[in-house]
Amino acid sequence: MINGIVAGTAISTVAGQTLTTRFYSQDIYRQQQVFHSAASPAGGGIGGTQIGANVRVVLEVHDVDPANAATLVAASNVLYDGVISGAPAFCTYALVNSPGLNCSIAFTRLIHAPDTEVRSALPGQSYRTRLVGAQSSGAECNIFSGPTLDFFNRYVPALNELVEVHYRGQGRAMTRVINPASVTAEQHGIDNGVHGLLRHVKLPAARTSVDCENAALALLSDSAGAGWTGKYTTWSDFLPAAAADIFPGDGLSVTIPSRTAAFLAVVHEIEITCNDLVGDHLLYAITFADPAAQNPAFEFTISKSGLALNLPQITIAQVGTTVLPDLTGAMVTQVSSTTADLDAGTAPPSGGGIEIRWSDFGWGPYNDQNLAGRFTTQTFTLPRLAKVQNYYLRQFDASVPPKYSRFSGALHIDYPF
Repeated sequence: MINGIVAGTAISTVAGQTLTTRFYSQDIYRQQQVFHSAASPAGGGIGGTQIGANVRVVLEVHDVDPANAATLVAASNVLYDGVISGAPAFCTYALVNSPGLNCSIAFTRLIHAPDTEVRSALPGQSYRTRLVGAQSSGAECNIFSGPTLDFFNRYVPALNELVEVHYRGQGRAMTRVINPASVTAEQHGIDNGVHGLLRHVKLPAARTSVDCENAALALLSDSAGAGWTGKYTTWSDFLPAAAADIFPGDGLSVTIPSRTAAFLAVVHEIEITCNDLVGDHLLYAITFADPAAQNPAFEFTISKSGLALNLPQITIAQVGTTVLPDLTGAMVTQVSSTTADLDAGTAPPSGGGIEIRWSDFGWGPYNDQNLAGRFTTQTFTLPRLAKVQNYYLRQFDASVPPKYSRFSGALHIDYPF
């Protein structure tokens, strides 16, 4: 049942059947990470936006007869293969949902299968999804090691059959954000006010470059004010507010007129030295800091990587406004001996277009060295210059200078002339 309507071919239920639901999303992360700071409202945070994406859903049934080992490697029966446009980031998955069933369910499981979508089409026919995974689960192909896609013997593509593979590249998520107002406030004499800090966020995990930008916003919002750390040494007889004792985690009201400092700090560490056992006098060294100096909403880790030299610097006001969405739905629709028909997967922005290059560098209106073309339509035709041909795509808008996609969509063709 798809949207309340019977779909696919009817089958008879038998013992040993396995029903599998596969999801292929255009975006690997469907919701941004949330980062908190002292400036965030209670219960709120920076980020958390859901990311829209189309999701392909494949329903399949694998019939296994325990008395017949050959059925373990038999092909699964695909009941449905379609795309849900603008699917929500989360869904409720019901194992059983029916007013009347007479059955037994041995087990159920959720697995993160290889993040690769494989589809193929015979000449003159439409594409169908090739199931990726173990042969014992009814799959037709798998990725065992490295970038190689291997088809099992009985599912090898036919002569001239087109094979389409969707997968994602990866790299370190990075960003560089500056707070101009804070820089101006810190300028004194020969100090230009630019004080940099490289942070590797461990928790919450900054999974994408967008998450890195939101994490930088949260950190800069807390560090824009005066961050205070210090150590207060006193005898036990003179503990603040005549306290009987003090422990890490206690609040400490600090007032230092000579430094124009008045803030509420948290005690982080206490070192006690016994200098006078007879009189029971103890020397306390109390280490404290306010939230602006040590953000409790983050956990950082140590890494040897540094900032990339070509990483552009943006201001806090530019976060989220400098790039356009990536072309995750781009695809090759037709290949001939001399040309290739491409579909960007989305209509270009008003006044902008789609920029295609032979290699993944030099993006922008002022470099035509490796330019394949700029188009104002969603579909277009480009020449093929070799048996193996790569195209890289980004969209741009009409702003000055134009905004581009953050990352490129790569289309790879390996097809004989």
